[in-house]
Formats: sequence, structure tokens, C-alpha cells
Amino acid sequence: MTQRIRVTVVTEYTPHLDHYPGDSVEEAAAFDERENNFVEYPTTYLDDPSELVSVTYEVVPTE
Repeated sequence: MTQRIRVTVVTEYTPHLDHYPGDSVEEAAAFDERENNFVEYPTTYLDDPSELVSVTYEVVPTE
């Protein structure tokens, strides 16, 4: 069995609601999840180090 390292990054940011359709943070979060997917646009979410809340590393087995 091999092992890998999983890195979990948690960020928090305050959305500029004037850049989003709708007028609530809930709507902005849904829009980002649907249209600004982290996998497609990772640098958008990682461009400001002050928004990083935590980074954890863990060993995970693979099969």
C-alpha cells in the first residue's frame, strides 16, 4: 500500500457583492461554487495570503 500527503487549505474572503448577481453572501457563495469553481480558478482563491485560515497536511493511504 502506498501513501500520499493530503493538503487541505481553508480560505475565507469577503465578497464584493456589487460584483455578483443578487445581494446576499449566500447568493455570492452559490455563484462562486457554480461559476468560479476552485478547481478551475485556484489562483483566484489563493492570491491573498491574509485570507488563509488554515493549512493542514495529513498522510492518507491509497490502494
